[in-house]
This record gives sequence, structure tokens and C-alpha cells, in this order.
Amino acid sequence: MKKNIWQRMNIGPRRISLSSSPFYASAAVIISLGVFMAIFWAFNEYEAYNESIENIRQSYDARYRERVREEVEKVIDFVEYRRSQAVQRIESEIRDRVQSAYSISSHMYSRHKDEMAEIELKDLVVEVLRPIRWSNGRGYYFAGGVESGIIDLYGDDPFYEGKSRFSPELREARKKFRDITGIVKEKGAGIYRYNWTKPEAVGRVYPKISFVKYFKPFDWYIGAGIYIDDLEKTLQDDVLARIQNIRFGRDGEILGFRFDGTIICHRDERFIGRSISDFGDDQEYKFGSEMWQKGISTDAEGFVRYVSSKDSQDVKNNRNLAYVKAYDSWGWIFVATMSMDDMEQAIEKERKTYLRINFENITLFISLFIVAVSLMLLFAYFYSLRIKHGISLFTNFLRRAVDEKNRIEDTHLAFTEFEDLRYLANQMVDDLSQKELLIRRDELRLDTLLQLGMMEDRCFQDKYEFILERIVRITRSEGGYLALVNTAQTHLNLYCCYEISAEGEGKTIQVSGISRPLEQAGLPGKAVIRGEAVVCNGYPGTQQLFPYKRMVHRHLNVPIYNSGKIVIVAGVYNNGRDYDTSDIRQMTMLLDGLWLHVLKVCAEEEMTRLERQIIAVSEEERSTIGRDLHDDLGSHLSGVELLCMVLQKKLKQDAPDKVEELDAIRNLIREAIEITRRLAQGLYPVHVVEHGLESSFGELKVEIENLFDLQCNLIIDIDDEQMDPSRAIHLYYITREAVFNAARHGRPLNIEIHLLIEKRRLSLKIDDDGCGFKEKSTQLGIGLHTMKYRAKAIGASLVVESKVGQGTSISLEGEK
Repeated sequence: MKKNIWQRMNIGPRRISLSSSPFYASAAVIISLGVFMAIFWAFNEYEAYNESIENIRQSYDARYRERVREEVEKVIDFVEYRRSQAVQRIESEIRDRVQSAYSISSHMYSRHKDEMAEIELKDLVVEVLRPIRWSNGRGYYFAGGVESGIIDLYGDDPFYEGKSRFSPELREARKKFRDITGIVKEKGAGIYRYNWTKPEAVGRVYPKISFVKYFKPFDWYIGAGIYIDDLEKTLQDDVLARIQNIRFGRDGEILGFRFDGTIICHRDERFIGRSISDFGDDQEYKFGSEMWQKGISTDAEGFVRYVSSKDSQDVKNNRNLAYVKAYDSWGWIFVATMSMDDMEQAIEKERKTYLRINFENITLFISLFIVAVSLMLLFAYFYSLRIKHGISLFTNFLRRAVDEKNRIEDTHLAFTEFEDLRYLANQMVDDLSQKELLIRRDELRLDTLLQLGMMEDRCFQDKYEFILERIVRITRSEGGYLALVNTAQTHLNLYCCYEISAEGEGKTIQVSGISRPLEQAGLPGKAVIRGEAVVCNGYPGTQQLFPYKRMVHRHLNVPIYNSGKIVIVAGVYNNGRDYDTSDIRQMTMLLDGLWLHVLKVCAEEEMTRLERQIIAVSEEERSTIGRDLHDDLGSHLSGVELLCMVLQKKLKQDAPDKVEELDAIRNLIREAIEITRRLAQGLYPVHVVEHGLESSFGELKVEIENLFDLQCNLIIDIDDEQMDPSRAIHLYYITREAVFNAARHGRPLNIEIHLLIEKRRLSLKIDDDGCGFKEKSTQLGIGLHTMKYRAKAIGASLVVESKVGQGTSISLEGEK
């Protein structure tokens, strides 16, 4: 473009340059003033002044260097000290966690070893330890056989559970598990440091520290681990908070940034997150970039001087000294900055003396400067009138450019620069029109994707037709098509076509169900076979091309990939101009959005089906276990109690002293029968179906008051008893789980249950006056997850509200 401008300048009469016209007039004055200044200052005491200033700078500079270096070293020593403390603390924490898991396992083993098989005991212990988390959910347990090599528990990634350390899938992790078993065999317990992957960061390894301990009953190693980077992140935040408050001297401060230049610590929190390279002074000197270069250099340290603005009557600019040193362990760079005010004040005092001596000379200089400026104004005034005309022309143009987009005609302009500006202004109008077109296309695309997200109740066919219509209008084509490709990549199914008539009206052509092999599928098949967008802007248009009914002069076909296979292809034809990469980009983004929407809808439907299936299987298992307890164990215990009664009658005559012992045994058996009955009712509340919710809630009230030392208030308002049995059972289980959770964990004195069932409305509220909990800091348990699933299954919403010391409230609202 610059070359074209010079070519136009050489055509026609040569015009005076706008930049040279004032230059000629002012050059003589400026040069004269420069000569006067050089002569004036050359023969003055300027050298003596400079020598005095330099002596002052050297004296103060040594003191400032030592101070800022000392402050940075203090910060680094503080960081090292905090890191050593954190490692010791985390080792102690995971030891305590493993000891807790060991205690739980020992307790459960000693309690159930006589009534359960070893494999059942292992499964029970695994299910208890798996959901336990700490350190903001990052800490977890793992366990496995020492001799068998089978990994029975891995709380952070279920992939490892059930696999042997000798399995091919665990080839990379084999050495870690071998080292763990070696530790427990040799020492019984110990700390193990290694590198391990995270589930959310596949392919990357992170340093980790674990503690393992041998559990002899199962021949297990039980361990707990935590990633060092998770610990480091918390430690870094604490260190930054401390460093940010460090002050020294009169206005000294510490700032820090990463190796990539991102600021992580600054006295002004508004700068945190910005790049250190953006920091500069009034002279556009980027001292922040120099700090960054010093920190990442080979020496990883150095001094930086810079000037910052300062509001002061004595000192206009504030000189600062900074010492930079890198802390490689964290990829951080610390900087200590300190104002050099004392030095500047001394220099300012010397400067005042210098100004006093040279005041007479400055007066003369000002007089000469006034004369020079007057001469420049006289010369500039003549040309200002001509410049004004050109500026007015372009001012009026800019006012009209946005709305009218008029071009500037080739009129007689006074200066060459105006001629160049005319060319650039006309080019700006053309570019503006083109960019407005692109903006309108982007707006239409975004509107299309937004409307697609709101079409949840529409079928896929309607969504395909809607997207195709928008693609045709965005690309300004006469028509288009949309087709899907089968998984085997052999056939193509045409779903819809869209055409715009000569009057500008569009219509959708229903072609759903047309299937063809790729070799016979025309333009769509060609795009799928090639595996990339196909653009043709010079087709002769002598014959029809599938799937179009009209003659084609230009066409564009874009395939979309998912998981390495083409899933959808769309095309348009007969644009008024050539198709280009912007058209491909627009179509690709719309089709990607469509396919992501299709995947989202399918995933939501599958998740809903799986949730219902899980609840159904759970109910079936609970009912089976409940019936077995009631029919088998309950009947068996009742028979034993009857035999004891018969034996008691016989012993009254033969051994009267044994009657009381046998009576105690009968009481224990009757208590076991009652416990079995309550367990069976809790697992499968058949009384909910047979006697209704009101009776079942009454039994629940009595049960909770008998088991726990508390008062349970029950308020039931049921206008319509007609309720589906499965919904009633879900409602009963939600209430039972909530009440028992409150009694066990909240330790309340009172629990209130309020149930309201109307013809169209269902409401349940459970309040207690227990200890409560912090909602954000407490992990959701299995019971609360189950309650939410059941609420969703009956079309209701569950809300849990709790505050420490103020109890807990659980509300359920839905339509009956």
C-alpha cells in the first residue's frame, strides 16, 4: 500500500507536503535555539554539577543495594521455612488418617469376623473407607493384598480396583505397588514418595507423598496419600498473603511474579493477575520487562532502576531501586523495591543551587525562545488556513462515513498527506462495509445457537431444518441440504433440503429417509470420501447434482467429525459471490453446535433412564433383603423363642434355679425378633402400601422416639389418599433417611415432620434443633445423594439448609 501511495504522489503536479511546510519555517528557529543552548551550557559549570551529582548517587546507591538485597533474602528464607513446616505437617496428617482407617478396619474385623466370611468383611471395610475424603476432597484411601497383589480399594480412581499389580494394564504403576508392599513387609509402616497421575490430568504425573501400614487380618497394606502440588498451592496462598503485607523503610515493598511474568503478589491487589512486562514509567521505559528478564536469566538475580511519577512539590519524579531474585522451586521471582528519595532530595538541593547560579542565563534563554516561537507562529499561520480546509473535508467525511458510507471524490487537495488520507478513508469505507457484513453473520450464527438451545421440546427433524435454513441465509445461498453419515462410514442419509425462491421466500423439502452409498451420494458423498470441506466456485452448471434440483454454479460442502468419524455433512449452493474460508468457518461452528446439542440431549435421556433403573434395582434388592429378614430370620427366631418357652416349663420342676437364666435368654430373643422386624420394615416398608402414609409416619415417629432420646412432632395434612405406591414408598424413605440422619449426627432434642398432600401439590418439611453443619464445607454423603435421587424420581425438588448451632431444615416440594 505504501508503494501505491508514492506512485500517486509522482503523478500530476507536485504538492507541498503537510509535514514539510511547517518544518522549513521552524527548522531555522529550532537549530538556532539549539546552538544557543549548546554554547550557553558548554561554557558553564555544568561539568562540576554533574560530578557532584554522581558522588551523591554512588554514596546512596551502595546503601540502597544492600537494603533491597537483604529484604529479598529474608522473604526467600521465610518461604523455605514455611515449606519445611508444611511437609512435616502433611506427613503427620496422613499418618493419623491411615491410623484411623486401621482402627476402623480392626474394629469391623473384630466385630464381624465370627459371622461373616473374609471376602465379605473386606467388601464391608472397602465400602466404609471408599467415600472418606479430606484436604478439600483431595485425600483418599487405598488398600491391597501384600501377597496376592490385588488392589481392593483405590478411592481416587475405581479403575485400579480389582486389578492385580501384575496386570498388563498396570505396567507403569507396577513399581509403585511393589515398593509399597516392600515397605510394609520390611517395616510394617512407612512414608513413600513417588510420582503419580491425577484422574483429571491424564498423561501427566505429579509428586505425591503417601503413608502405608500393614493390616495383618486381611494381609493388606492400607495407605493414604496426597499430591504435593495440592499442598504447595495452599502453602503458596498463605505465603503470598504474608508477603503482601511486608513493608520496610519509608515506602519499600515486596512484589512477586511467576516465570511467565504474571503478578501474584503486589501491594495494590488490582495489579495481581496482570503481566509484569506491562509496568513502565512516564518515558515508556518498560522496567517490568527488565525485572522479568533479570529473574529468568542465568544468574536469576539483578538490580533494576526505574522512575515513577510522584506528587511532590520538591521532587517530580521518584527514582526507585529494585532487586530481583528467582525462587526456582516454585517458579517465582521476588522483587524488593525501594524509593531513592533521600538521594533525590540531596540531588534536588544541589539542583536548586545550580538554578540560582544560572538564573540570569535562563532569563536570556526564555527571551530568545519567545522570539523563536513568535517567528514559528507567523510562518505556521499562513499554512494553517490551507490545512483547515483539508481537515474540514475529512471531518465531514468521518461524520457521514458510518451511516452513509460515502467515498471522498478526487478533488484538489492542498497537501500530499491529504491525498493519501483520501485513499485510506475510501478503503476504510469499503472495509467497514465488509466487517459489518461479517458482524451480521456472526450475530445471526449466535442467535441460531441460542435458539437451538431453547428448542428442547422440538424433535431432531425440526432442529435439523432450522439449522439448515440459517446456514443457507448466513452464506446467502439459494439452497442447501443436511445429511447424516452412518457409523460404518458407508452410507449417507439425507434428512432435509432447503431452497429460496426468486421472490426471496424459503421452503423446506422433506427428504427424510433417503439413503445412498457414499459413491452414489453426489456432493455429500464426495465431501465424506475426501474427509474435508469441498469448495467449487467455477462449476459450469450444465447438469443437476444430487441432492439439488436446480443447476449448480457454485457449491460448498462441509463435513463434521466426532471421535475421528464424520457424523454430519451439510452443503449450500449458488452464492452471489465465491465461497471462502469464512463461509466454511460459519458452517463448521453451526454444525458443531448442532452436533454438541444432539449429544447433550442423548446423554440427558440416557442419564435419566439409568437413574430410574438404579432406583428400581435398589428397591428390588431392599425388598428381597427385607422379606428374607422377616420370613426366614424372624420365623427362625420365633421358633427358638417357643422352644425356650417349652424348655422353661420343663425346668420349673427339674431345675428351678435355671429358670431365671432361661427367661433372660427369652428376653434377648424377643429383642432380636423386634430388631429384625424393624430392620425388615426399614428395608421394605410393606406397611406403607397396606396401611397408608399416615399410619407409616406414626410408626416412624414411635420408632425414632424409642431409639433416640428426643421428641418427634408429626403434623400430617392429607386431603387425597390416592397416591401411587411407588411414590409413597419414595416419600417414606426420604423422610426416614432425613430423620435418622438428624438423630444420629445432629443430636437434636426435637424433630418436627410436616407432611401436606393435596390434589395437585405435595409438600414435606423436616426441621430439627441440632448442631447443624456448614453446607459449603461438608461433603455430601450417600444418604443425601439417595434422597435427591428419590425426590427427582417423584418429580420433586429437595433443598437442604443448615447453619452451625441452628439446626437443619430439609424441604421437598413437587406436584402430586
